[in-house]
Amino acid sequence: MEIAAHVRRRLANAFTVLFGDHGEVTRQAGLQCQTRQALYRDADAVVTAVDGSLTQARLEQWEARVAEQATRLAHLEDRLRRAVEITPDVQAAFAGTAQAEGVSLPVARRLLAVLLGPGTPSVATLGRFRLDAARRSTRLLDVLDDAARPRVAQAAADEIFSAGRRS
Repeated sequence: MEIAAHVRRRLANAFTVLFGDHGEVTRQAGLQCQTRQALYRDADAVVTAVDGSLTQARLEQWEARVAEQATRLAHLEDRLRRAVEITPDVQAAFAGTAQAEGVSLPVARRLLAVLLGPGTPSVATLGRFRLDAARRSTRLLDVLDDAARPRVAQAAADEIFSAGRRS
């Protein structure tokens, strides 16, 4: 109830300041046991609230912030599209590829540390990753060999044609 009385008082003060005759502000201030400056402050507050300029300024601030966040989100989504997640499977593929290319696991770990930093797995862990990937691919190769074997017309051609010469 106090809020409604406060609002009515402010509106009455604003009406007196804005539309009252000469001397009305002093009379209204005396009736409410307030200073004339209090009435003028109430009138300014009511005009500002009704005017909407403060609300408009806040709205513009929020719109600017939303636009800034949208730009930031677009930038982060662009970075995410170019990102590569280096999962344990990717680390295993990295270790296996490195060894297939003749790179030792300690060197592969140092190269991987450029991307992963302190969270880089140990050489032993990379070896286990690589061994596990090799075991999984061996099971796959067994299945593929069974499917491909009947279609092979000539196999191990390098052994047949170069049996007498060692390179």
